[in-house]
Amino acid sequence: MSDSTTAAVRDSADKAADSVKDAASSAKDDVKDAAATVEKKAATVEKKAASAADAPAAKADDAKAKAKGEKPKPPQRSVSEIQAELDATRDRLAGRIDDLQEYVTPRNVMNRQVDKVKGVFVDEFGGIKPDRVLIAAGVVVGLVVVLGVSRRRRSS
Repeated sequence: MSDSTTAAVRDSADKAADSVKDAASSAKDDVKDAAATVEKKAATVEKKAASAADAPAAKADDAKAKAKGEKPKPPQRSVSEIQAELDATRDRLAGRIDDLQEYVTPRNVMNRQVDKVKGVFVDEFGGIKPDRVLIAAGVVVGLVVVLGVSRRRRSS
């Protein structure tokens, strides 16, 4: 083989070795991530198993307390359980506040009022209710006549 061919083969081999090292490093990181996930899940399962194992003992203690006429102790919760409950409550309240802010936005209030007025004059199929329109027109005409007559009396 010539020197240029040997150099090209070495370059290719070096690139392949670097690719293998990169792949091995990436695989190593993936394995570490997977191991961490498995450890977290194992810890969760252990906590659940411990609480499940403690449940019969807690029930027995409650039964003893009831038999003695005492109030049973409330169940002990872990910090993570309390934190999870607080987070859920906080999220629920934040959602309700957002809903209330949306409900009291002036544009939405105005749209609801317009819809109420339209509901008086329009039926569920989108047609106009002529009897209601005639009543409203009669009231408007009556007010205009009354105001016109009262102005004429004042000016006379």
